[in-house]
Amino acid sequence: MALQTVAQGALDLQKSSCEELQIARVYTRHQTQICLASGYNSGDDDSDEDEEDGKLVTERYYHDNGNKRFFKTYQILPAKGSLPRAERLIEEKHFDVSGVCRVDYHFGLGQPYLSRKHFYENQRLKSEQLFFVEDERTMKARKVGYWREYYEGGNTKTEKQYDANGIRTGFCKRYADDGSLEWVKDYTKDYIERLAEFNAQRGKLDISLEEAAALLGFGPGQIPTEAGEVDRVYRKRCMPLHPDKCPDPDANERFIEVSRAREVLLKHLSGSK
Repeated sequence: MALQTVAQGALDLQKSSCEELQIARVYTRHQTQICLASGYNSGDDDSDEDEEDGKLVTERYYHDNGNKRFFKTYQILPAKGSLPRAERLIEEKHFDVSGVCRVDYHFGLGQPYLSRKHFYENQRLKSEQLFFVEDERTMKARKVGYWREYYEGGNTKTEKQYDANGIRTGFCKRYADDGSLEWVKDYTKDYIERLAEFNAQRGKLDISLEEAAALLGFGPGQIPTEAGEVDRVYRKRCMPLHPDKCPDPDANERFIEVSRAREVLLKHLSGSK
């Protein structure tokens, strides 16, 4: 048995040996070894049973007339440490009394994106949304990708785009029911202009090494010796300046100072090595 990967450092799912991954309890299943000298009958193979915690549950409900009303498929996530038991949504469909699917959720296993589609009674798409699910247990999520609304005739009503942070980006548009454009805004252009203005103001700010340390909260004569220490203090200083926590219009100016101070300190540390 080779343990060279353990001796060298971190384990790797592709590079480490099977034995290492079993010892570390990364692999919790037995290695499947089958002798094919006498042939193989799949019906007799009981060497690789499924785990119970991978089982999917589907709930089905019907209208009084017998048509579908609500279907939901989920996977039960067992309690883990302080985390309670939860139902991890896979698919959910809502039907009207005539049996037409009006709302469709799909949250594929192994990926963090949940899609939602809403339909008109004529089965044309009414709206479509995409979410990035940060936590499968609490279903905390943020908007991502393209979000669109449609008129009942099929024409696009609104089109919005969200970046990985859940912030509007790119061109967002609104249309009249005849397809003519009523409103459009290029958010990325605005961001680029503001970013250039911020960096220009920061670059003009001339502060000494001691002033930079003081701006980040280091004591008199105290100069940090590690970049990690600078970054930790920088993040701490930034938190109270977030617009959700600080309505002060001068917060942006203070952030310019903090950002410039971090740059000065990091440049000093990189030059002293």
